[in-house]
Amino acid sequence: LPVMGMGTSRTFDTNDSSSSLARLGAVMQAFFEGGGKVIDSSPMYGAAETRVGDVLRAMDKRPPVFAATKVWTTGRQQGIAQMEESARRMNVERFDLIAVHNLQD
Repeated sequence: LPVMGMGTSRTFDTNDSSSSLARLGAVMQAFFEGGGKVIDSSPMYGAAETRVGDVLRAMDKRPPVFAATKVWTTGRQQGIAQMEESARRMNVERFDLIAVHNLQD
């Protein structure tokens, strides 16, 4: 598990305005330049997953990312669907870590 990680709960729960995306891009660039690898998000963090994906898509050279998210829903199929949607939003092919916050049958 990489040592440096970044949570997205409040900082990345923003709109998709150009000024917001520029600010988040600068945050993420500084994070990667400082040796950061882990980006942790959740569908419960509003627009955070989508903003992470927006910023990663806009990067010329995307550094390696250790992607983490959470699942909190009811039922197996809904859990799978939520994780797939989170991957699409964050623009990652797969997650390196998925935490199960609450998965009810």
